[in-house]
Amino acid sequence: MNMEFGGYINDVGAQRNQLPVIFNPDDLAIEKTVAAVCGEAGVVSMRCRPAPEIGPYELTLYVENGQFLLMLSENEEDGEHNVRTPIDNNVVADFVIIFGEKYPAKAITRDIEFVCMTFKEFAHTGNVSEGLLR
Repeated sequence: MNMEFGGYINDVGAQRNQLPVIFNPDDLAIEKTVAAVCGEAGVVSMRCRPAPEIGPYELTLYVENGQFLLMLSENEEDGEHNVRTPIDNNVVADFVIIFGEKYPAKAITRDIEFVCMTFKEFAHTGNVSEGLLR
C-alpha cells in the first residue's frame, strides 16, 4: 500500500509553511512530522495512493492551541462517506473550536503519543482499529 504524508504549519502571521511530502513514511518520519506541527497550528494528513473504493483512504490531524483532532475518512460499501474520530467519554459534552469550526470536545486529544500511534497504524495497515477511532 502506498501512502503520501504531508501537511502545513500556520506561522504567527497565519501564513502556511508547507511540510515536505513523504511517500511511505517510516515510524521515525511520522514522529518527526507530528512533533513539528504539535507546538503550532496546522494540518497533517496521510493518504492512500490510490484511494480504495471501499474503506479508509485518509487520516487527517488538525492542530490548534495544543488540541489535536484526528479524523479518519472512509468510503462505505453503500457509497456513503464516514468519518471516525477518537471518543473520550470522560470529557464533558461541550464543543471546541479548531480553525473556526466547532467539534465535540469528546473528539479532541492532547496526547501526542496517541496521535503518533494512530498514524503508524494507518501507515502499516491502511486502517485504524475501532478501539482507537470510532
